[in-house]
Amino acid sequence: MPIRISTALRGAAVLGHPLLNKGTAFTRAERQALGLEALLPWQVETLELQMQRCRAALAAMGSDLERYAYLQSLRESNLVLFHRLLEEQVEALLPVVYTPTVGQVIQAFSRSYRTPSHGVYLCAPQQERLEAVLREAVDGFSPQGPGWRPQLLLVTDAEGILGIGDQGAGGIHICMGKLAVYTLGAGVDPSTTLPVLLDVGTDRQALRDDPTYPGLRQPRLRGAAYDAFLEAFVEAVERVCPRALVQWEDFGAANARRVLDAYRQRLPSFNDDIQGTSGVACAAVLAGLKGLGQPLQDARIVIFGAGTAGCGIAVGLERLLVRAGLEPAEARRRLWLVDRPGLLHAGLAEVPPPARPYASDPEALRALGLDPAAPIALQAVVEAVKPGVLIGTSTVAGAFDQAVVEALCRGVERPLVLPLSNPTPLAEITPQNLLSWSHGKALVATGSPFEPVQWNGRKRLIGQCNNCFVFPGLGYGALAVGAREVSDGMIDAALEALADAIPAARDPDASLMPPVGAVQAVSAQVARAVALAALEEGLAVEVSTAAAALERLEALRWRPEYPELVAA
Repeated sequence: MPIRISTALRGAAVLGHPLLNKGTAFTRAERQALGLEALLPWQVETLELQMQRCRAALAAMGSDLERYAYLQSLRESNLVLFHRLLEEQVEALLPVVYTPTVGQVIQAFSRSYRTPSHGVYLCAPQQERLEAVLREAVDGFSPQGPGWRPQLLLVTDAEGILGIGDQGAGGIHICMGKLAVYTLGAGVDPSTTLPVLLDVGTDRQALRDDPTYPGLRQPRLRGAAYDAFLEAFVEAVERVCPRALVQWEDFGAANARRVLDAYRQRLPSFNDDIQGTSGVACAAVLAGLKGLGQPLQDARIVIFGAGTAGCGIAVGLERLLVRAGLEPAEARRRLWLVDRPGLLHAGLAEVPPPARPYASDPEALRALGLDPAAPIALQAVVEAVKPGVLIGTSTVAGAFDQAVVEALCRGVERPLVLPLSNPTPLAEITPQNLLSWSHGKALVATGSPFEPVQWNGRKRLIGQCNNCFVFPGLGYGALAVGAREVSDGMIDAALEALADAIPAARDPDASLMPPVGAVQAVSAQVARAVALAALEEGLAVEVSTAAAALERLEALRWRPEYPELVAA
């Protein structure tokens, strides 16, 4: 039976609401009751016939940017049709609505912006009125009028977008892209979500000088002024959207961890760049080592790139190493963080606060033959440490060059290499070069999609360490049971569920990530693990038994099917 929705909207207002609009699929009775008869062609079409039209339109397009514009227009007019199309063509369209194409779209925001964009922009000059502004926006999104409240907010200040940095108001598109993945992967009802851009200015001078840039043209708020705006936003969310889950997205390195730590107890929330990226990378490490028959606690791990993602991965790996039996100090000694200037160690004058727990001991470096009095480059670290795992979050294209790879392979027989920087041109190494320089021995997963590589007559599938395998299930599992907090235990449950789904855990020559087309099946496993972990930790508000949690996961899952509309 289709879901029934009662609406007071009529005529063009119904067609203009993406949650209600069915286009040519409105029945005769719906057309009469809602005042649509003169606004639509005569034929009543099926969803499948509409899909055929969309497939033909996409096939005729010559670029992913063109396809993105088409899909965004569809999303803004007919959510069911948009999500049915995305579900049908996951592997082809996910890279269009999400990374890497969304990065190009964000960079072109000033030239391509049009109203409505179906996002919420909360700006620094509105700070004293944020509650009223947010309430007004929320009420305007409801097809039933005032009273609706979102359950999931995807929030960015757009300072650290992908690998392209400060993008100002254009960051709203990263929120839209990730919300599309929430619905695709886990079945989160799109009518319960809200993309939010916190416009606190931009430090990108080109945007401030661009007369077509529609965002706030001033330098970014910093320090106490920034913190006051974030506090005003959180207070507004607590009053307007109580118990909503918040995903913090693409905040700058100086603020991402601070914001998460400040508010994760006040709002059920998590930061995908810190915890989602960490979860996917940790799952790949767990699965790869399992496939090779190597215990995690013996691993030596080098992370190149000590920003938000790199430090988040270090935190996740430390937690897993401790769970594997190591003391925290010993776990941290298994991790080496290298930034662009070189290895981070305690003898340096400046080490970013999130990286300080992982700064190496200068005496231990001397014992390895490294001189902490001079910059220690990545290749020197690899040669001295002999890591079995090398992770890249640096956005330095080509950083894992042939000399680094050959040094890596001299230290271990089969290294795990995760060049996670995106978009694609910023990857530390291409899979083709990695397999060539390692003579096919390296296990690899990337941050952006790459084509399979032919090696010794065999096609090697290149897994993508895509956060889409963690955050949809993590968020949906937390929402389904009404979790008061997104705990480290819930995040660990998510990454362990993902690790179990990775083919390389059973065959080291198989992919080090599931295929993108498996995102729905993987998200279901992740959501189940997260919901049960929340219940076990006493964080679930909506359920009290495992059976009830699993039942709720199924009952709340949204499917792209047209509802039956009735006139209120």
